[in-house]
Amino acid sequence: MMSETIEKEIRICPDPICSYPENSAVWKKRTRWIVILLIACYASSALSQASILFVRGADRSGGFLEAGNDAQRTEQLADVFNISTSGGNHGWAQLREALESDGYLVEQITEMAENKSGPSEGLPVAFEMLNLSAYSVVVLGSNNAVYETPAIDAVEQYIRAGGGVLFISDANFGGDWSDAPSSDQGFLDRFGLVMNQDQGTYVLRRTDDDYDQADHPILAGINAFDGEGVSPIDTTVAGQVLVRAKNNTRVNQPPFGANNQGQSRPVTVMDGALVTLKVDAGRIAGHFDRNTFFNTNGAGTDITRFDNLQYALNLFAWLANDDQLFADSFE
Repeated sequence: MMSETIEKEIRICPDPICSYPENSAVWKKRTRWIVILLIACYASSALSQASILFVRGADRSGGFLEAGNDAQRTEQLADVFNISTSGGNHGWAQLREALESDGYLVEQITEMAENKSGPSEGLPVAFEMLNLSAYSVVVLGSNNAVYETPAIDAVEQYIRAGGGVLFISDANFGGDWSDAPSSDQGFLDRFGLVMNQDQGTYVLRRTDDDYDQADHPILAGINAFDGEGVSPIDTTVAGQVLVRAKNNTRVNQPPFGANNQGQSRPVTVMDGALVTLKVDAGRIAGHFDRNTFFNTNGAGTDITRFDNLQYALNLFAWLANDDQLFADSFE
């Protein structure tokens, strides 16, 4: 597309450039500069767009509750390029497309598998080797690897310097109940937030008084959103609950049962379906479920139900610090 546009611009270029014979040295020199300037304009436009990086778990590392083969283990990992709208799908392609329609550039990086077939464990992404500053938002989605200090340091520095990070956990993002929340916890420990394990299915409604901060910009125009098999975030030490969790949750700490399943307890006012935290110049959000953003006909729920789609767009806009989209009276 870019080359076609460049060729068109060259063909319609005004005098005096086009007044020179096409094979003359002057024509070639000036045409070369036109091409360079056009490429620079396209590159500048791309760089000015806010970019989002999704982190996906390694192939075959998910689906311990439901998957029966390697393809199903990978499909459970909410890939942003999974376009399936089959019943029970686990894709996030419609989320990606919605973000792209809102002007974001969307990329995905995948944790490497430690084997070539069968259930796998993810190897960590070397965040310390990435230029995280190129991204407005990083989504720690279906990651399930164990992260060490250098990678955690890099993400913390990214947040404090102005980046936004979204945490979403799910039991089927790993090989047992604890894989995915524990992968997130290595990062969350730096900020005092705690990721719980999966338990519960419910809808959060403005009219049911589920919103603690109903005037927050993420909730602008959002009357309801839902989740299925949810992982609330504990804000006892830090963070702010915008939307409360319901019923019971499972803690991601010993004593564990089979498959590292944590003990169930009633939720408290400190457990959130949606929580936020501002850290220096950066922003953190925790959302309680992957299913909220599945493609049409997704497992449990999907992005077309309730206000899930607009909720997603609001959430990413807040994380990207794009306050021009909101009359942000909360700040």
